[in-house]
Amino acid sequence: MAEALLFQLNPRLKAAAEFVRRGKKFVDIGTDHAYLPIWLLKSGTCPQAIATDLREGPILRATHNAFRYRVQNRLVLRQCDGLAAVAPEEADDIAIAGMGGELIARIIEQAPWVREEQKRLILQPMTAAEELRRYLRRNGFSILQERAVRDGDHVYTVMQVQYTGEQEEPSALFCYTGRLDPKNSADAADYIRQQQRHLSNIQQGFRIRGEQEQEEQIGLILRRMDEMFQESSGIPSE
Repeated sequence: MAEALLFQLNPRLKAAAEFVRRGKKFVDIGTDHAYLPIWLLKSGTCPQAIATDLREGPILRATHNAFRYRVQNRLVLRQCDGLAAVAPEEADDIAIAGMGGELIARIIEQAPWVREEQKRLILQPMTAAEELRRYLRRNGFSILQERAVRDGDHVYTVMQVQYTGEQEEPSALFCYTGRLDPKNSADAADYIRQQQRHLSNIQQGFRIRGEQEQEEQIGLILRRMDEMFQESSGIPSE
């Protein structure tokens, strides 16, 4: 039976929690306050969890919260870089959230054992999501589910990922939008609009520097994004 929850997750972590499979061994990388594993333990989603962080401060905060919410016997805390102190048999579902996409890719690359089809990665990049999506597809990972979620003034993406071994060179559009579609939710539409603004700024930089080929390449992505909105029956693009 789920225990009483004494706090609510922020929208980013709530979306990540919803991608965690019930009954699986859970690992949270870069845990900070350990709110995500504590919530999964208290809600009855996971029977046990490991939380890691590179720095001592977050581990101390996580330890405090583990005792505060009385999960200290089910939550193991380890200070390490990424998955360096986690054994393959200790992890089924692994969350790497709240950091840049390139750092997330590095953590995955340094743990070859995550390339097992029964494992799931729950990834929430704060920046450079396009670089993470490119890395995943080039290295045989498939995005099973992806959800956009607004948290404050920004819209983020959360992905559930599995290793399949199928490598491919992703399109530029996929790198920026992934499996998101503006017709699926208002947050997905807002995420793509956010990407449009980001790409427009990049395009303007190329235009100022006279880099015509790069400017045209960005223009192709922006036009495809416009088409996505047009295909979504009534959702206006910017």
